[in-house]
Amino acid sequence: MNVRQITGIYFSPTGHTRYVAERIGARLPGVSRYLDLTDAEHRPDYHFTEDEAVLAAVPVYGGRVPAAAAERLKSIHGHGTPAVLAVTYGNRAYEDALVELADILKEQGFKPIAAAAAVAEHNIAEIYGAGRPDEKDNRLLDQFGDRAARLLEELPCGWRSGELKVKGNRPYRKYGTLPIHIKVSSSCSGCGLCVKKCPVQAISRTDPKVTDPTGCIACMRCVQICPTKSRRLGVLVKLAIRRKLKKVCQDRKEPEFFYEAGK
Repeated sequence: MNVRQITGIYFSPTGHTRYVAERIGARLPGVSRYLDLTDAEHRPDYHFTEDEAVLAAVPVYGGRVPAAAAERLKSIHGHGTPAVLAVTYGNRAYEDALVELADILKEQGFKPIAAAAAVAEHNIAEIYGAGRPDEKDNRLLDQFGDRAARLLEELPCGWRSGELKVKGNRPYRKYGTLPIHIKVSSSCSGCGLCVKKCPVQAISRTDPKVTDPTGCIACMRCVQICPTKSRRLGVLVKLAIRRKLKKVCQDRKEPEFFYEAGK
């Protein structure tokens, strides 16, 4: 099968998922562009044909695909289009996120052929997964990308999708994130960068020091990009989160890879 174009698609508030997507994408033939679904801005519907392919990557929040990412993936439409999937998680567990991502893409008309679950630095408790993906992870991601590339190159014309089995459960676990409150210090200049870049527009447009706790998805993007380092988690909150996650996050998790049956 002649795949004439491959498009990378990612939702990546802190950049780790983008890194994984681009690392895999560098091994795929003909990745011509990347679509960033992170910013909360209007975007047109994208349609892909059966002689194209996509690489779709999202982070894992609470064992699920972030609701904002799931909603934005509905603007992506396939027509029997092969898809390579990836999720990134902070060395805890990816639970139902990968199977949910596969289901979303299938509903949108894509045919998943390969999937990866990669470890990245935890977006809140950075000591877990610190420095990852590391050199070992990168070698494995490169190998995955190479194998996914071969699968795409070897797909016959008129190809019918087999079954890509990944880990996860249906029904999915209940979606939920850690309840956190971002503190803003007096050094905030009111530049509005956090307002513009918040993936869910949870920061007040009239007062950037105010964040809607019901809308915030704890992605930590605003903390990472703040030019004056004015946004942060409280020290006690951060310590509490680290303690809560220690048992499940302290042992190194390895990336996992899945391929279409028979491939």
